[in-house]
Amino acid sequence: MDVIALRRSWNQLAVAGPEAAKYFYATLFLTAPETRAMFPADMRYQEDKVLAALGHIITNIDDPDALTAFAQRLGADHRRFHGSDHEGRPVQLAERHYIWVGQALLATLEHFVGPGWTPTLRADWATAYQAVAKLMLAGAARSERVAPPFWQAEVISTERRRADICVFTVRPNYLCNYLPGQSLPIQVPTMRTWRYLSPANAPRPDGTLEFHVRATGRFSTHLVRRTAAGDTLLLGHPVGTALSSYDRAPHRRLLLIAGGTGVAPLRAILEQLQRGSGRPTTLVVGGKTPDDLYDHQALLKLAATAPEEAWSAAQDEQWLRYVPTVEIGWGWDGEVGRAVHTALRLGSWADADILVCGSPAMTRSTITALTASGVDPARILTESYDHSLYPPLSAPAGPTPRDPTTWTGVR
Repeated sequence: MDVIALRRSWNQLAVAGPEAAKYFYATLFLTAPETRAMFPADMRYQEDKVLAALGHIITNIDDPDALTAFAQRLGADHRRFHGSDHEGRPVQLAERHYIWVGQALLATLEHFVGPGWTPTLRADWATAYQAVAKLMLAGAARSERVAPPFWQAEVISTERRRADICVFTVRPNYLCNYLPGQSLPIQVPTMRTWRYLSPANAPRPDGTLEFHVRATGRFSTHLVRRTAAGDTLLLGHPVGTALSSYDRAPHRRLLLIAGGTGVAPLRAILEQLQRGSGRPTTLVVGGKTPDDLYDHQALLKLAATAPEEAWSAAQDEQWLRYVPTVEIGWGWDGEVGRAVHTALRLGSWADADILVCGSPAMTRSTITALTASGVDPARILTESYDHSLYPPLSAPAGPTPRDPTTWTGVR
């Protein structure tokens, strides 16, 4: 297999960008109409994902370990995609779907590579795709032994914190294992669209998960305005390694900087820390006005709760410092300014690990300010789940259940 030829032809396809993705899906849906129901009506973001995944595969085509890990992760993640046949019966992703995808990929390459598409190149691509498909199927089979393809989660409560922010709690039909700081793909069944949300709580004995959603687009607005107790949502497998690796150096102090609903995964991490011996931690939550601090009361309560394994009163007092800050605070008696500037005023963080979570703009500006102050970029952890990206590109699957019976523990 000529790896150089594969990469050269991939570059020709990648130059076409969205046009190549559109051609690929049009070919797939024409060849196998039943696959259309597995995708959202609006394909704009899905088109970006297929190119990103294929690019990642080609980049690692000569690295067996990286390719195997990614392809198996991809196969496990794809188990959540499902549709229905012409009689409305559910259809899960199966080996025949991989065959159809391979056919569509080869047809797309032939169309965009042009005269350079030789029988030898076609054979090399077919061989490469078959190898990747085999790895994906193996990853799906291994995942099937320990977890369902997705969880059905009943909404058991909703709470409107602001006109555009809703906090809702769900109970999955089976125990859903995840690490604090990770995110899960969520689908409203009638929308056929998956978006990533981070639980705002550490794993609970009853298996319930709390999500914070701000209405910013069609999907999130549907959740905020129309989700009600008794509704059912679908949850995919957890992803994310950055924020969930907060405990990589337990001897270091922690600085957590949040904006908007970015406070959710950080609160989950704090709950997990509180269940242990604590750990010197500072949480700075920023907002434009006090009204943006929608989770203020819950955070005050958490800051006042002693660690479960604390062995001294002094340890109780130092484990969590919560510092809310606003940019405009008429009558506000707390910190005023951007969250990162408040954090820097509190002292030096050269010896700390720093977790940042908020909007892309907030995250970028916070990292810029921290690094300008002398913080080592390697000490800054952040995670992004922009829906145009595909988290499995960099995020291994969530924690593996202890045994196959684990996911039957919560009904």
